[in-house]
Amino acid sequence: MKSAYDESYLSDAQKNLGFFFQFLLCNMRFDADAAQKVFLNSIIPQQIQIANPDFLCGKSGYELAIVALNGQDVSKQIDEALKEPFYPAAEYWCGYVLAFCQWKNNIPFAEILKKCPLSKILDAYHLLHEADITKAEQFVMGW
Repeated sequence: MKSAYDESYLSDAQKNLGFFFQFLLCNMRFDADAAQKVFLNSIIPQQIQIANPDFLCGKSGYELAIVALNGQDVSKQIDEALKEPFYPAAEYWCGYVLAFCQWKNNIPFAEILKKCPLSKILDAYHLLHEADITKAEQFVMGW
C-alpha cells in the first residue's frame, strides 16, 4: 500500500515520534497506556497520516509533546531533558518503530495501536531493537 508521504520524510517522522515517546515516558513519567492515550487523543496521528509537513518534520518531538498535552507548561521538563545527554532508549525505539509501521503500511496509528499497544511494543524492545526494522514491523503488525 502506498504511503501518504515520501520516504524522504520518514527518518524525520521516526526521530520526532521517538523523541516524543521518550519524553512522555521518561521525562513526564507517563506509563505506556497513558502515553498512547495522549498521542491518540491529539491531532498528531491524523496530521502525520495526511502528510502534514509541519508534523512530519517541522516540529521536534518536544514540540509534538506540547501539542499533545494541549499547551500544558512542560518547559521545566523539556529544559531538564535537554540538559541530559541523549541516548535513544526503548521508549525512543517505540516511536521510531511506530512511525515506520504507519508509513510502510499506511494504516492509521489507532488501528496499529489497537492490534499492538505501546506497552507491547515497549516489551519487545530487548528482543527486537537490534534486528532489522522489518522484524519489528512484523511483530507490531502481526504478520
